[in-house]
Amino acid sequence: MRYYGEEALGLIETLGMVPAIGGTDSMLKAANVQLTSYENIGSTLVAVMVKGDVAAVKAAVEAGAAAASELGKLTAQNVMPRPIRGVGDIVSVHAVDDEAGKAQAAPDRRAIGLIETFGIVFVLEAADAMMKAADVELIGYENVASGYISVLVQGDVSACQSAVEAGVRAVENMDAEVYSSLVIPTPHPDLAKITERYALENLLP
Repeated sequence: MRYYGEEALGLIETLGMVPAIGGTDSMLKAANVQLTSYENIGSTLVAVMVKGDVAAVKAAVEAGAAAASELGKLTAQNVMPRPIRGVGDIVSVHAVDDEAGKAQAAPDRRAIGLIETFGIVFVLEAADAMMKAADVELIGYENVASGYISVLVQGDVSACQSAVEAGVRAVENMDAEVYSSLVIPTPHPDLAKITERYALENLLP
């Protein structure tokens, strides 16, 4: 979605993907805002941007920042009431695709489960445990740099909860640390504009 600075801009920035995903879901549910941009900045930093009127953006950022803080580390948050056009051009470099998620977002509102840990060895163990523990579908994988890697599954709420619990245990049994984990029972439809970026069919050669 191209952004021209025509509306207020709200931003949250986190360490890792899972807090950013949780924050995004909360922002989109808290107020009438549109998901504008999502960027893996590097060094594990992830930024999410929404647009709307000033009051809605403020409410969304407050909700998103609170949710992200509960899941991991929130590094920054901001509301820009009316950014200049050049700022909009920067935001648009990593704009989300308006068409992404339209094919399946409406009919498919299954829960999603996410685990983020450090290193491929541990995330593969988590993914294996998650899929063996419950009837879930592996839908994505992401490396946000500096070793932080996430795995995403989809299914009904109880299955995702069981899968995430099993994945966390598997990592901890290897004396490793789960940076963040999350189950979203009913994801906002626009969350698919982000999660589709990490879909395995889009990553495999």
